[in-house]
Amino acid sequence: MQILSVDIGTTAMKMGVFEEAGDDLKLVRQFSREYAINTYNDGMFSDIEPRKWQQAFHAGCKEMADLMAGVDVIALSGTTPGLTAMNKAGEPVYPAILMLDQRSRAQARQIIDTVGMKALLDYTANMPVAGGCSLASILWIKEHLPDVFRQTYVFGHSNTFMARWLTGRFAIDPSSSSLTALYNTVANDMTWNQEIAACFGLSLDRLPELMPAYASPGRIKREIAVEAGLKKEPPVVIGGNDAVLAAYSVLIQDPGEIFNINGTCEITMVCLPRCYPSKNYNIRTHVIAERWFSFYVMNAEGKAFEWFKGLFCREMSAEAFFEDFMPIAIDKWLDKDSGVTYVPYLMGSRYSQEPLKAEFRGLTPETSREELLAALVRGLCAYQREHLKEIAIELPLQDRILVSGGAVNEALVRAKTKWMRNCAYQFETESSMKGAAMLGRKYLQPKTA
Repeated sequence: MQILSVDIGTTAMKMGVFEEAGDDLKLVRQFSREYAINTYNDGMFSDIEPRKWQQAFHAGCKEMADLMAGVDVIALSGTTPGLTAMNKAGEPVYPAILMLDQRSRAQARQIIDTVGMKALLDYTANMPVAGGCSLASILWIKEHLPDVFRQTYVFGHSNTFMARWLTGRFAIDPSSSSLTALYNTVANDMTWNQEIAACFGLSLDRLPELMPAYASPGRIKREIAVEAGLKKEPPVVIGGNDAVLAAYSVLIQDPGEIFNINGTCEITMVCLPRCYPSKNYNIRTHVIAERWFSFYVMNAEGKAFEWFKGLFCREMSAEAFFEDFMPIAIDKWLDKDSGVTYVPYLMGSRYSQEPLKAEFRGLTPETSREELLAALVRGLCAYQREHLKEIAIELPLQDRILVSGGAVNEALVRAKTKWMRNCAYQFETESSMKGAAMLGRKYLQPKTA
């Protein structure tokens, strides 16, 4: 069995070919291609042309050409929302609006005022915010680009676009649709919310077909298979949200398990036995039955470190900054009082209607760059600590955090232990690609978990 996993990331596509190795999956080869996103209008707009996803897919197939003939199934993982407006042929009629986008603040407020926060949380489990809410982006298009709205046959996410292109069928899964403000996330019953859609004159036939993450909208089109070197015309599995699949790849499925992902963004996820909606965090469905995740995102963790290095430590190499300077700064201030604090909204907040900004406070002439970096790390840890405290009111948390991501190191783990949650930390190499591949295996062998 060979599985081609396709992870449509915010700034890069990763692809890998996996094979079975006993009860596990082994990565045979992988490919990655970065692409530029569009950030403009003073940083308020953030989107990408979906053709870049298609180009990256073809490049990956070409790079791994000698493996393509043996592929039995293709499985998708995707950045969400990645709201994509498509015509009947599946062609994008506007760039895909990314999670970092802030243009639809007024529309998010309109949804709250029209539907009511209680109803939104009771049904969709999420507070609408700009960028993180598909309906808000749809309403922005309707108001500001009426021609684009009229041309749109279906509004979907990144996996919807890829599924339509590869198979000819519009589809989406619950983990991706959780943040649309249109999916019944609390019930997780494969239904769109007719009442909310009707409030804004949106017909449900303009939304993709809902199906489980391990289901397939169909086989790859013959012409695309030929071009990609795929001899078997394999089925395409719709897959799910990249962070959820990363958690799935390290087998997080028990209530109270905590997963902390450290990359450009920092995400803390807690596995839930049922929905505990709050306007303070997101809820996503898991890709397994009767499980959800609390989903708490800091838009800039690795990005904040890069910003700090470029501004305060530009003479250092990346290796010197992360391996030498950061541990020294953290350890110097780990058990020492500091009056310097960091407000961590360098790239705004997903949970505020206001455009929040980052700040350093309490600076004096004696403040050093080591103290500033320690304050930045402490501020990020404190942000995640508040989420864990809120979730702990609803259910017992396990006394271990699985931690992963390129931004994590031993010094950051010491900081998290002190400032985020005092418990055991276990590093895991997560992979959205592997999570998608596990869904591909489940499709081919339905009894496989």
